[in-house]
Order: sequence, then structure tokens, then C-alpha cells
Amino acid sequence: MEETPKLLHGTIEITIFNASPYSSFFPFNCIFKSGKPAYVTIKVDNKKVAKTSQESDRVWNQTFQIQCAHPPESTITIALKTSCSTLGKFHIQAQQLLKEGSLINGLFPLLMENGEPNPKLKLKFVLWFKPAELEPSWAKVLSYGEFQGLRDAAFPQRSNCHVKLYHDAHHSPAFQPPSDLCGTPQKLWEDVYKAIEGAEFIVYIAGWSLNPKMVLVRDPHTEIPHARGVKLGELLKKKAEEGVAVRVMLWDDETSLPFIKNKGVMNTHDEDAFAYFNHTKVICRKCPRLHHKFPTLFAHHQKIITVDTKAPKSIGDRELTSFLGGLDLCDGRYDTEQHSLFHTLIKESHCYDFYQTDIGGASLNKGGPRVPWHDAHASVTGEAAWDVLTNFEQRWTKQCDPSLLVPASTLVNLMPQTSSSTPKERDWKVQVYRSIDHVSVGKLLGQLTVERSIHEAYVEAIRHAERFIYIENQYFIGGCHLWEKDRDCGCTNLIPIEIALKVVSKIKAKERFAVYIVMPMWPEGVPESEPVQDILHWTRETMTMMYRLIGEAIQGSGEPGHPSDYLNFFCLANREQKGKGEYLPPDSPQPGTQYWNAQKNRRFMVYVHSKFMIVDDLYMLIGSANVNQRSMDGERDTEIAIGCYQSQDGAANQMNLGDIHAFRMSLWYEHTNSAEELFLEPETLECVQRMKSIGDQMWEIYSSEEVVDMEGVHLVTYPVRVTQEGHVKDLADGVHFPDTNCLVKGKRSKMLPHNFTT
Repeated sequence: MEETPKLLHGTIEITIFNASPYSSFFPFNCIFKSGKPAYVTIKVDNKKVAKTSQESDRVWNQTFQIQCAHPPESTITIALKTSCSTLGKFHIQAQQLLKEGSLINGLFPLLMENGEPNPKLKLKFVLWFKPAELEPSWAKVLSYGEFQGLRDAAFPQRSNCHVKLYHDAHHSPAFQPPSDLCGTPQKLWEDVYKAIEGAEFIVYIAGWSLNPKMVLVRDPHTEIPHARGVKLGELLKKKAEEGVAVRVMLWDDETSLPFIKNKGVMNTHDEDAFAYFNHTKVICRKCPRLHHKFPTLFAHHQKIITVDTKAPKSIGDRELTSFLGGLDLCDGRYDTEQHSLFHTLIKESHCYDFYQTDIGGASLNKGGPRVPWHDAHASVTGEAAWDVLTNFEQRWTKQCDPSLLVPASTLVNLMPQTSSSTPKERDWKVQVYRSIDHVSVGKLLGQLTVERSIHEAYVEAIRHAERFIYIENQYFIGGCHLWEKDRDCGCTNLIPIEIALKVVSKIKAKERFAVYIVMPMWPEGVPESEPVQDILHWTRETMTMMYRLIGEAIQGSGEPGHPSDYLNFFCLANREQKGKGEYLPPDSPQPGTQYWNAQKNRRFMVYVHSKFMIVDDLYMLIGSANVNQRSMDGERDTEIAIGCYQSQDGAANQMNLGDIHAFRMSLWYEHTNSAEELFLEPETLECVQRMKSIGDQMWEIYSSEEVVDMEGVHLVTYPVRVTQEGHVKDLADGVHFPDTNCLVKGKRSKMLPHNFTT
């Protein structure tokens, strides 16, 4: 007899057809002929995962796909409701769906509040469950052209696109990884400058934050010397004066108030940017993230730019290019692969852009370290660039004046969305995903009120994984229903569970698999503060859950092995010895403080702000979304991302070393200052051990009392200890992060609401 799976792990597909028509006693049936509009909700345990439209005739014919990774004792509840009451419910135990060939199909009486069935109130639906283990690998679905993208996303998968991938805002001339393995690193902010400068029709920007006084081009060796020192706001005003439609849509942080100098909780300078563009031809609008419960808690977090650019191999034709990813156009984001702490403070790159929000009272006058910033971004041309434009237009139309937009159909020489003359190098397939709801956009797919396609795309991508997963993200929190405690905190996104279960399935199959996750030492902010400690607490809960599942799988297999043979967490850091001609600050920090310690020890973390996942070097997700509930929920922060891959040639087992592979190798070169042959096969135990060895060695250098320069190697093992059984412990001498009083494992806040920090 086959062992029953431990978890309901896969996809539930459910179609809600109709319910018993409205009926009421005389005289109400004469007054209210069709009754209140009714709708159906679907919950897994206490989490609502789907909702139909509201229909007076109680006919829906709506299909939902619900991704699950839940214990077998979970309950799926289907409820028929009106705006003021629950009419009836139907319960399904997850255990029922784990039986092979289980299909639930029919017209079922719904239970009343007393638990008795109501024979007059029935709901017709069909439900079936597809286990995750039946998903084919990326190599197979891409080789045979089977992957058609997500069905429940607002935008379909597009062909004939081109994607450029960027890590960091800029690269210095000294950054020269071997091009045969790593390709040619791209320079993001210079490309953004050139795209805006060359626009003839539109420049549309939607951002979490935008500082019009920031400078995009700062490199003395730049190929566009006329751009050096030009402020972004001046460039945008110049384009608007030329007749280009420049539209800027910023998140309105409603805590930005005059009596606190318009800083706001998140210090986005939204009021300052709005004032800067006032009385100019740049039309700038502030858009609050409206929410029925928490009007100021959540944000518009998308970071997008759409411009018209010159079409390739054409004299007069124009096309659209859209940028999206993790980089905001604001303070502190400019950095190169060097991630310097002290050496660049007196140079053009950072003397006007000192950024240090993790140390209270920090300033350029008191000296470094600045916060080094590591990020990732993408640009896309082709049909998917139009989808990014459509997202902007939908958001603008919902919260601003739609008459201020320029209809694309009126733009002369702008190539249509689908063009017959597509260049051969357009070999990417791209789908735009979002986390967004009807409060932020006017129109969603079908009759949905929430789009969670970023989360769904992450889960699907992990389920197709065959060899390895590489993630860089600012946060890594999720799967609270499998945590040891805090199971009711609402952080239900499945990404960490899916990764752990993928590793478990590979252990059972006796196949190699490796997961590399790079995140900051601590989230941005003063490390001892309540929000930072709270997020670190959730992060530790997530790591504990993942390693527990993997540890149990290794023990159950009877094979030798350690959880870190499969899953490893890293962060980035830097330590610099004093250099010649270094900036000498006129003031100094107070002795004994974190600031004093960081200066004396000449070290600081490199802040990881990237938001992407690479699977098997074949498929990539990149955008603005963090791995936490705020970004993945759909009803919290608004986000955008793309899932992309290049068309595959040849057999399924032939590894195609395309641009995604080159991008990962370039990233690993930046982090390790090497491009070793082992890195070509990240799933191997040898590669895992090599990366761990580099990370462990760098942690020793970073955490030791002696100041030793890290010499361009930034990869550091995240400071926890994992036991053979999968328990996560503090390091013997590492309860706190160096130079701080910040607990590595964090501490649950007694004040902050769950949904603020998850």
C-alpha cells in the first residue's frame, strides 16, 4: 500500500457553477424578486484564497486554480454569502483530496449555522486536485514549447521580446568578468538616461520613491560625458519642454506631513518631488495606496519606466521599452560592484549621495560607513513592454485624470503592439505579473477583484525546478501555517514551503538539488528597532520550518547528508582597510555606539535589495516584489514583475547556456570575485561546498577583531548554525550581528501588527 502524502501539495482546480435560486416567503418575494447579490468564497483553513463575482441570479461559471502546501488535516471551506450574511457552507477535508483520482462533482446541499444541511440551498461545483509532483521540469516544458504562461494573470505570455538584465545601478570599468561565461555586464542608470533622453513621445514613471535631485550618470569614464552630473528632475523637465509627455506617478506616503519636514515613515520624499515638478510641464501625481482597513500601512511599490525608443534596423520607426525591477530612482541606490564603505565618500559617486539609514544620527560629516546597495533590474522590449505601459495606464486612470494620458494610437511611427517585422534576436518569451487589487486598477482579469499572479508564478516556477534555485531578495518570509509558532500571523505565501518541499522530493528521489538564498543581514533600519527585530523573528521562523522539513527528509531517507548540502542562506558584506586619500570627516561618532564600532572595525553589510529568482538557468522572475506577505498578497503592497525565458533549441536534456545563465555567472563573479568551473553546475554538492567555503571564510574575516580587507569578495554565510537534524541555532559567538546589539534571531514585537512586518 502506497504511503499517503504528508501534505496537500499541489493545485486545486475548482469551478463554481450555480446555486439554488433565491426564494423567499410572501410578500418579500414580490418586493425583492431576485434577492441580494450572492457570491462564493473559498478558504483553505482560515485563509481566503478565492472569491467569485456577486450575482443576483446565483450563476457564476467561474474557475479558480488554488495552489496548496497544507497539512492533511486542513479544511477547504466553500461558502455562499451575501454582503450581510453567510447563507451556507460546504466543508472538504484535505485528506479526501489526497486519495488518488479524487474528484468532487455535483450539486451539494449547504450546511446551515447549526451544522445541519439545508436541502433547499444547494451549490453546484466540480473540484479536483493535481499533485505538485506531476509537474514536468523546465527543461522539458521549454524544449517542447509546452509552457504557455500563467492562465490567471491579467497579461498573457508574449513572444518576440528582448530582455536586458542588470545587477547594480552601474559597473566600474574594472569589472570585467570573463565574457565567455558571464556575458557583458550592462550599465542600468546610463541606459535609463539614454532611454529618457532619446524619448520623442512618452516618458511614464511609476515609483515607490523618486528623488528629482539625484544624478544618474557619475562615472568619469562614461561613454556619455554630457550626462555627468545632470539631475534626473532636470532631464525630465527638459524632455517635457521638448513636448514629450512626461507623467510621474508616486506613492503618496500619507504620513508625510509638514511638521515632520515631509519625511514620512518611509522617508520617500514624495511631497518634495511633487513640489519640485509643480508649475512645470512634467505632470506628477501622488497616489495613496487606498485600503479599506489600513489606509497608510501599505504602499505602491512598483518601480517602472516606459519610454519610446528607436526601433532596431529602422530609420524612423519607434517602439516601447519598459524598465522594471528592484531599483528605485532615489537616495542611496547608486552603487557599483565594489560596494565601497569609505573609499568613495569623497568621490563624485557618493559625496552628494551619502546614505545610511541603519545607524541613528549618521551623516557625511561624521564619516562612513555608507550603506552599500546591491540590486537588480530588467528592461524589456516587444509586446511585454506594452503590458507594462497598460499597467501604468490602468493605475493612472484609476487614481488620476485619464485625459492626461497620451493614446498610443495617436503616436506617429510608433510600431504597433504586434509587429510582423520582428528582429531575429527577439528570442525571449515574457509574461507580466502583478500583485494588485481593484482599488488600484480599474480592470482585472475576468471578474476577479485581486491579482496574485506574482505569487502564483513563483510557486509554479519552483514546482518546475529540476536542478537548482537561486534567489536574491530583501526579505524571505512565508509559510506560517507550517511554523512551530505564530501560525496565525497571516504570512501564508507558499514560496519558502515550496522550496523546502522541492528539496524533500529530490532527497526522496535520491537526486541532487541545491538552493542558494541571498538576503541582507537585517532589513533596512536601525537594527535594534522593533520593526527590524520583528522581521528578523519571522525570518528565523521561516528558516526553521524549511530546515526542519529537509532534516526530517534526510533522516527518513536513511542516507548520509546534511540539510546545508541542499539549502543555504547567504548575505553580502564588505570590510575595507584604509585607503590613500580617503575622506577625513570633521566630526566623529560617539564612542561605544554602533556607528563608532562600524567605523573602528571598518565593516558593514551590503544591503541586498534585489527581487528575483533564477531556476535551472532557464527561467527567471524579476521585479519589485519581495518574498513576504506584503508583496505577494495582492491586497497589500502593489507590485509588478516579469517571468521570462529564451526559446530553447535542441533536446530536453541539452543545457542551453543563454543570457539567464550568463547573468547568474556575472552575479556570482561579483559576489565571489571568481568565475570557477564549479559554478557552471550549481546543483552539485561540490559547488554547494565551494560556495559555503567562500561564505564561511568571508564570515571569519568579517566578524574577526582584526581588520582584514575582503578584497572584492562579498559573499558571506548567513550567521546561523544548522544541525544534522535540521535545527537552526545561533553561532556560538554570534547571538548579535557584529558592532550591534541586534539579535540575529530577532524578537517578536508586542506592539506592531502582524501585517505591517510580514
